[in-house]
This record gives sequence, structure tokens and C-alpha cells, in this order.
Amino acid sequence: MTKHFQISTLAIAGLLALTGAPAAAFEPESADPIVLPLNEWTGQHVTTRIAGETLKKMGYNVEYVTAGYVPQVQGVMDGNLTVAMEIWEQTIQEHFTRAIDSGKAVDLGETGIDSKEGWIYPAYMEEQCPGLPSYEALKECQQIFATPETFPKGRLLDYPADWAPDNDKRLEALGLDFVAIPSGSEGAAAAEYKAAVAAKRPIVMMFYSPHWLFAEADPHWVDLPESTDACYEDASAGPNPDATHDCGWPAGWVRKLAWAGTEEKWPGAYRFLDAFQIDNAIQEQLVLEIDVNGVSQEDAIAAWMEANTDTWQAWIDAATE
Repeated sequence: MTKHFQISTLAIAGLLALTGAPAAAFEPESADPIVLPLNEWTGQHVTTRIAGETLKKMGYNVEYVTAGYVPQVQGVMDGNLTVAMEIWEQTIQEHFTRAIDSGKAVDLGETGIDSKEGWIYPAYMEEQCPGLPSYEALKECQQIFATPETFPKGRLLDYPADWAPDNDKRLEALGLDFVAIPSGSEGAAAAEYKAAVAAKRPIVMMFYSPHWLFAEADPHWVDLPESTDACYEDASAGPNPDATHDCGWPAGWVRKLAWAGTEEKWPGAYRFLDAFQIDNAIQEQLVLEIDVNGVSQEDAIAAWMEANTDTWQAWIDAATE
């Protein structure tokens, strides 16, 4: 566990008691609970709980409920859920748009998460493969990344097969003499990356952020040609005039979706949630504490709130001025 989160059991208990107390004189407009859904992944829990615990500091009644990622959209539209804190463009954009178009939900802007997919490698590989992070460098270094399974071609550790990755097309289009080998699971891929770093072995891997791996192992991204819609449809759009998929992956937004009645019922909370933003570094460090170091969500969030008073107090001040 990092020193930042080494807090005794008694201290944690005290912090948990504090998280429910208002930080300043503020009169909540309604005693009814602001209901925040928790989805299927830890990062979303982190974002939601930091927002929820700050609302408690303002004096609001907050409830957390477990809700499916897609079904929560209808729950927000119906007013059974107040705000969904992470709607990802690349997964359920159509449901988000439907909710906004219905007039029953409103867009509260971006959450602040910078979503990204691509190839990662350890920093020490820049000495073994000069020219990184440019993907062009991999054309001269494929044998460094080779394994007995792929030699003389390099090995790209890919997403699990059931994630339907398309790196075989991308490698060919970019002229890289590599083989995409699916990992057994996301967890297996992260474990293999950590083992390679510990042994200073070559590895290049398909991955995504935000993820706790970035807080623990500090991977570097391979620079790929910019992603465009045309790259996937028009061969002339990228550096290879004879192939599609000669580019990186699109980066999408992560937004907040609120019940349309939120502003009228809890105007102070609405202003706060509209302005609230988290970032990858905060989320990744907390997910590392929870998923890897075994700290409970409640304790990890309480420790973060105690260590970052200035951050959440500034959010409150901005919402209540």
C-alpha cells in the first residue's frame, strides 16, 4: 500500500464519520435522497463516491444503488436515479442521446476522464528500440519483441479474443511484422505486463486507460497515426494508401447524465454536479488501492477526502457562491 493511504483503522473510522458532515453552512433544498447509481467497474464507483461524499459534505442526503450500465439510463429518465456519473461515448452513446432527446434527462457535461486505447510499452524499451514512441520504430525492432511462438515476427499482446480486437488488420496496414496474440483476460494481460517490467523484458501490449496499471507501472503509449472515421472506410485516408485501419483508436467522451428535475429540486447539488470533474490520475490511484491493495472502497474514498480537502472544498465553493 502506498504511504499516502496508510491510515489506521481508528483513523478510517473517524474519517468515515466526517464524510457525512457538512463542510460549511449550506441549506439543502430538499431532504429527499440524491440517488447515484454504481455500475459494474471500480473506476465508476470511485467517480461516483467522490461526488457523493462531497454532496454529503454540503448536507445532502445521498444514496448509492447498484444499477446496470445500460438500464441506469432509463432509471435516470424515470427519476428513480438522479445522476449517472460515467456515460462512455464508445459504449452507449445512442442511449445517452435518446435520453437527452426525450427531455427527461439532461447532459451535465464531461466527467473529466480521458479515455484512451492503444499500444503500451515500458519506458526502458526506448533504449532497446530507439525511435519509440513512434510506431515506425517497431519496423526495425520486431525481433526484440519476438517470442519462440512468433519469431522472427514480433509479438503484440492483444485484448482477449472475446473482446473482438482488430489488431491483425492494424499491424498489416501499418507494415509491422508482428503477430497479435490474444491474452486470456484483462487481468492476465496486466499481470504479464507487470512481470515483464519486473524482469525488464520486452513487451508491447494493447490496453486502455484509465486503469490502475498506469498508477503502478507508468506505461508509455506508442504514437500511432491519428484516428479518423475515414481511416476505417477509405484506404487513401491514412499513411498506407492501399489499406484501411492504418491509424490509432478513437478517443471518446465520458459524460454525466442527470434526471431533468434535478436542477429544480436540488439547485445547489445540480451546480456542483455540473461543475464536478475528476481526472485519470485520481481514479487510477484509487482503483489501485481498491482492486490491487485490497482497501475497501469506503476506506479508500475516506482517505482521499481527508488528504484532498482543498480539492473538494473548492468544488463546494464554486457551487455555492
